[in-house]
Amino acid sequence: MPHSSRRPRKPYHPKRIISESEDGWSRVERTAPTRHGSTPLIQETLPPVDRSLTVQKLSEEHKKCKQQWVESDTRQCLQQLLARQMPEGGWPLNKAVCVALGSPSLSWANRLRSVWQLVMFMDMVETVQAKLNHANELKLYAQEPRFTQLDKDFLESLTVAVLEQPGAEELVDESSLIFIPCLEWVLELPFMLVAAKSPLYVSSSMHWVADEAERARHRLNNDPEGSNRLQKDCDDALAASKAVLDTHHENKMPEADFADGHSLAMTIYTLKHEDDD
Repeated sequence: MPHSSRRPRKPYHPKRIISESEDGWSRVERTAPTRHGSTPLIQETLPPVDRSLTVQKLSEEHKKCKQQWVESDTRQCLQQLLARQMPEGGWPLNKAVCVALGSPSLSWANRLRSVWQLVMFMDMVETVQAKLNHANELKLYAQEPRFTQLDKDFLESLTVAVLEQPGAEELVDESSLIFIPCLEWVLELPFMLVAAKSPLYVSSSMHWVADEAERARHRLNNDPEGSNRLQKDCDDALAASKAVLDTHHENKMPEADFADGHSLAMTIYTLKHEDDD
């Protein structure tokens, strides 16, 4: 057999990347190999920054939305829930971390959704801040790969520190308020692994996460070339979602519809007390 110096081609395993779907939420896509490296199979570019916006205008918009939020029935429900399920002695929190907020300044259809989600996050922070089991201020953080410089300046004006990935994943612990409006379950997994001990966790439904992980695992079982790493992610997500459900009260917030056509629908998980059933 003639000798060949050509090396055998290594099998290609596509990498997962985060991209923006048409409805504004993060999604996982695959990369394809090229002679210049791996490139996304679906290439998308972010919309431009809305040039009419400034930090002052974002602040005014935030205040306007906050007033509407404060007067909503959903906010009243949230206030009652937090008061009813607050641990004896106060909330044992020292930081609040918001992940996957979206950009409040990009010129896109869901820009205002990011504004509303930030309003809810900041209002929850104010509520628990007044009922902490210590006298210190909560430290506030946000992580979102699509933040613009204007977003960062605006958040800084609200005393929210912006983290670069994977800063939030490394920061959260059992003393964190974790606020994740909507995120692909495989990307939320690092937070779910911590959330079982978090006193206050705002997220999508853990039942939805478990269903998505189960469907992904079923697809992998029928795919002989399925990723071992994704298989482990599925197993971890199923275990983590069950742990959150076992250790927390699950509170589905009534969906709030606002005049601009946007709505908020989230699930609040509060850690069970030792004397809870």
